[in-house]
Amino acid sequence: MKRMFKTLAPLTLSVAIMAACGGEESGGETSGNEASGNSNNNADSGEQGDVVETGEAEQGVEASGDESVTLDMWIHQTGEDETDFYIKRIDEFNEANDDIYVNAEIIIDDGASSYSDSVNAALVAGNLPDILALDGPYVASFAEADIIASVEEYITDEDREDFVDSIIQQGTYNGELYSLGAMEASVPLYYNKDIFEEEGIEAPTSIEEAWTWDEFLEVAQQLTTENRYGLNLFMNYGVGEWLTFMGAPFVWSNNGELISEDGTTVDGYLNSPETVESLEFVKTLFEEEVVSLTPGEMQFEEGNAAMALGGPWIAVSAEDADFEWGMMPYPYKEVPKSPSGSMAYGITTLSEHPEEAYEVMAWMTNEESTIGLSEVTGMPPARHSAFEAMDHYDELPWSVIRDQVTETAHARPQTPAYPVLTDAFAQAFHAAALGEDVEEILNQQVDRVERELRRFQD
Repeated sequence: MKRMFKTLAPLTLSVAIMAACGGEESGGETSGNEASGNSNNNADSGEQGDVVETGEAEQGVEASGDESVTLDMWIHQTGEDETDFYIKRIDEFNEANDDIYVNAEIIIDDGASSYSDSVNAALVAGNLPDILALDGPYVASFAEADIIASVEEYITDEDREDFVDSIIQQGTYNGELYSLGAMEASVPLYYNKDIFEEEGIEAPTSIEEAWTWDEFLEVAQQLTTENRYGLNLFMNYGVGEWLTFMGAPFVWSNNGELISEDGTTVDGYLNSPETVESLEFVKTLFEEEVVSLTPGEMQFEEGNAAMALGGPWIAVSAEDADFEWGMMPYPYKEVPKSPSGSMAYGITTLSEHPEEAYEVMAWMTNEESTIGLSEVTGMPPARHSAFEAMDHYDELPWSVIRDQVTETAHARPQTPAYPVLTDAFAQAFHAAALGEDVEEILNQQVDRVERELRRFQD
């Protein structure tokens, strides 16, 4: 009997979140093409995307022995170096294991909907792979649709404790762990050291010294001149996931949330006084003209913005900048918070060998994998042990990212309504940047998200 699945809600993965997922493509070591070409996964197509088989799988090699297990694994296409690393690690797994063979396929990601189209086509046909790569904020959507299975029974306490809290938070839905990631992400506040020296401004170097909103605004105003903005928020990435990824910590640091803890409502959360105040602050940044709605692609790197809230990929694009740069912690209101989240792995409910599939998942997220992936992509690792093994995270500027990942990272909410929730927040953030009535916009978006939530409350 063919397994019956729930409908997978359309996944709208907009511009920048893939940039928070590693890889090396134009402008930085990120899979999202510096956050400007992220997949827009509207899962309404039935055609499967192109695939590229990896390693020995191209030759149709099976694991040795009649009783060996062959597993299928899907990974989304990303930057060449990152993709090559995945292939290398899978080939190494196959070499190290006689009883399990992984047939991995790199699903071509055309920057539109090809990856989610492939997932949905396989879902309809009943031939999902055993192991699947998915974007962290969408774990709940996959779990609610019965596409991925809980891995609670497989992970050890020791292993769980080695992952940074945000990875476990990202992978958990309804109290069950469904996914694990090999990398994390963060958004530090980059700054131009030359400009700071000229202006006599000392940058904070630790979470304890992070600027409050008032201090942040005051410095941004001081640094704004006729020919230079004080801040870049990369609004050129568009109205999409970047605005939630980068912007939600304004709410969290103000003791606000986007959705209730039990995930049943956004009324009183998405439109709470804390959220309104947070977006009013964002509105002030634009009203004071310290940040541009239409920045150039390389505004910070070209010295036309003194500061920038950007991901680790900005450190790569700034390598050739004609100035010295540094990182400082994300500014806060009441309690320091920072963005987090990246690609992860899940075991599909169609797998006939979930225990063996978890061995592959554990291999792809173990200390060696997380260190290697961090070295290839520039993204922070997902494990405490990896941070301890990588010396450059002990020193500035990278210690700022380490401290944010291990101390202040906050995962985006896990709800099957996330595709609508994230778009709602992004629309409100953009409305604030345009100077619109924040409270009115949030109330409108609450009604929209509440309708979506009702779909999952039988």
